[in-house]
Amino acid sequence: MQIFNSGTFWFVEGILFCVLLAGLGAWARDRAVPMPWWKWAAFLVWVLFAGFTIAFVGTSLGENEASAAVRGGIFFGIITVLSGVGVRRIVMIGITSSALETITES
Repeated sequence: MQIFNSGTFWFVEGILFCVLLAGLGAWARDRAVPMPWWKWAAFLVWVLFAGFTIAFVGTSLGENEASAAVRGGIFFGIITVLSGVGVRRIVMIGITSSALETITES
């Protein structure tokens, strides 16, 4: 588990964070989804929690605590997925019916 002791893992996680931000912005612009600051804040809180979940599992594996990694991964993973569904619903607030049709078609 040497990768968790190096900066490579955290570098890759930072790159994925930037790609998520850029991807959400492009997706919202393409589909005319309004994105005020509070929607961005909800998304950022979710991304930070998802990063915490990954970091928890990675750190636990790096410390040879496989059972903690599995239990924490399941517990925090379920919370991350359920809150991700909630954040998706928040992002969809205020969307027009024509924009909703283009989202469901693609």
